[in-house]
Amino acid sequence: MEKLIGINPVTEALKNKKDIEYLEIFKGINEENVKEIKELASKANIKIKKTDKREDNTQGVVAYIRDYDYYMDLGEFQEKLASEEKSIVLILDGIQDPRNFGALIRSAESFGVSGIIIPERRAVDINETVVKTSTGAIEHVPIIKVTNLSQVMEKLKKLDFWIYGAEADGAKYYYEEKYPKKTALVLGSEGFGIKDKTKKNCDILIKIPMKGKINSLNVSVAGGILLSEISK
Repeated sequence: MEKLIGINPVTEALKNKKDIEYLEIFKGINEENVKEIKELASKANIKIKKTDKREDNTQGVVAYIRDYDYYMDLGEFQEKLASEEKSIVLILDGIQDPRNFGALIRSAESFGVSGIIIPERRAVDINETVVKTSTGAIEHVPIIKVTNLSQVMEKLKKLDFWIYGAEADGAKYYYEEKYPKKTALVLGSEGFGIKDKTKKNCDILIKIPMKGKINSLNVSVAGGILLSEISK
């Protein structure tokens, strides 16, 4: 059995009717903070257990679920994209840190991203930390896990997507580009960037200007900046 932790993630899971076995709420918690959670749980006939033990980083609220069933089938996602007049797709090429993944999901939801594509291997999977860091956004953004990013990028191009890769040595600054209605953004892994094979399938590489002594940004910060511009 898996765990969801934190007030916002648990609230969003309840609203989206996730398959929750039961809730565990710390006895000393401020009742006003969990009022909505209790109301939603009551409507769904989900049992609430009170506990004297408060685990770290849970905000005193834990939901126990059967599994992290957040993935959308690629074929279903392609149908979704084909029906949309304007779409942004985020492609993550080997993100390793679950906190970065969760933060990117949160940014993606905020900027109207249609879905996030991740590789099946050599990348972080959805786990307790990812879900908590997303603060509930994971309930609203489809995640698509694929075996071959390059093949999926070719499929996106057939759906009229223009694919941008974020690299320090990109050909253009991100704000110089006029982004089309169908845009995909590729972000590489922490420390290594976009893999060469993935990079070759990008239509153009863009960069963020750096004016300080540190020549790189955290990938989740960079993703938020770029998505903000693309979504305009």
